[in-house]
Amino acid sequence: MELVKQKILFLDRDGTICYDDGAFGSEKFPYREVIEKTRPIEGVKESLRYAKEKGYMLVVISNQAGIAKGRFDECDTHYSNKILQEKLDGLIDGFYYCPHHTSGKNNNGKISANAKMNLIFHCDCRKPEIGMFVQCENDLKNGTLQYIDERMINEKTAYEEDRSKIYRKSVVPAMVDKDNSYMIGDKWLDVLSGERYGVNPIFVMSGEGEVEYKEKRDKQKVLPTKYEVFNDINQFIRERL
Repeated sequence: MELVKQKILFLDRDGTICYDDGAFGSEKFPYREVIEKTRPIEGVKESLRYAKEKGYMLVVISNQAGIAKGRFDECDTHYSNKILQEKLDGLIDGFYYCPHHTSGKNNNGKISANAKMNLIFHCDCRKPEIGMFVQCENDLKNGTLQYIDERMINEKTAYEEDRSKIYRKSVVPAMVDKDNSYMIGDKWLDVLSGERYGVNPIFVMSGEGEVEYKEKRDKQKVLPTKYEVFNDINQFIRERL
């Protein structure tokens, strides 16, 4: 049986659909308290609901290097996604994240004593690599999507080495309709990963977008000409979908 094509909005998380309140700027912080304060960007819930009505599936694709750096555990990532999902009325269909980092270094240039050395290497899933997209594509073909794992939250799992054990929910099997799908993010690595995977890359000026846009414009003169740029995800959905 031939699989139907499914169009997807691949979404960066922090700075794109929710505020990044700067918690990752320090080596140690009360991460659970930060999670409780997770706030979707104004208008995002309504925009994502509109996208769903237009037939789009919503999948978060997020680098979570803080796991490798020892700032928080994998269970905290699931808890954070749970809080965000609740505040978005359950609109997100799937959550994929990369727990790795290439160097493990914090902003001070040092590796924390809490760092998880087995997660510090050049992986194939950390954006701008496309491993998370491929994982999602394969899951979707099999009628599943990676989702929030309540077991990991309750058991406070530090890291699940076997990624296949992470909870997946059932969905209608489908193929990713790359021509009509998008990767939306506020960082260069977001749009680059979307381009490499073969979907339409969209750069937004929310989060760290404005600063990164100016840097790329002045140094490389790439973003203004190569990628579509919007003020935020709300503008993109309103004007393009």
